Amino acid sequence: MKSAHMFVRAFLFALVFCSSAFAEGEPGRFDYYLFTLSWSPEHCSEARHDRSQCGTGRHYSFVVHGLWPQYEKGYPDSCSRSRRVPARIAEEMQDIMPNRHLVEHEWEKHGTCSGLSMQDYFGLIRKQYSEIRIPQEFSDPDRPIEISPDKIRSEFESANPGMHLAVACKGRYLQEIRICYDRAMRPRECGRQVRSNCRDSKIIVRPVK
Repeated sequence: MKSAHMFVRAFLFALVFCSSAFAEGEPGRFDYYLFTLSWSPEHCSEARHDRSQCGTGRHYSFVVHGLWPQYEKGYPDSCSRSRRVPARIAEEMQDIMPNRHLVEHEWEKHGTCSGLSMQDYFGLIRKQYSEIRIPQEFSDPDRPIEISPDKIRSEFESANPGMHLAVACKGRYLQEIRICYDRAMRPRECGRQVRSNCRDSKIIVRPVK
């Protein structure tokens, strides 16, 4: 009998916890955006099977990983169920998000929390991508670059005044640039949880092949 009562209490606790977590994931209720640019050569170093992004003739540098609504601490996740991303929209995003599964995933996990329509969410991604100035050094390198994470940050900030960002690494290699914007897509400081995770003083930027 005691074990049965414990099971019921555990079940009710889990139900309340899940309900409160879901309540926090309300479309349009968040504090700021995290716009993430992925360094495609790093992705392709381990995902050569990804033909849409890494196949023959696919030579990308920075591509969009996603536009993520954030809380000052944590983030909302999968805020509502929505129809699948139409093939037309996925195809339109291929030049900057060259993987249909990624496009679908980003909408379901993050876009549904933005409070925007699907069309407006991906339109905002394209608009913001077009306004970011990529430093020349990272436009199309044909050989590895050894550089400090702080130098990467300073080059982006110099090319984009007011920008606040974090550099993400995978081991010794550049993985992503994560840029913070307010809800109106103006530069703002990042939340405490958005920090560079690179441990080495010098990291490697893989070449675009």
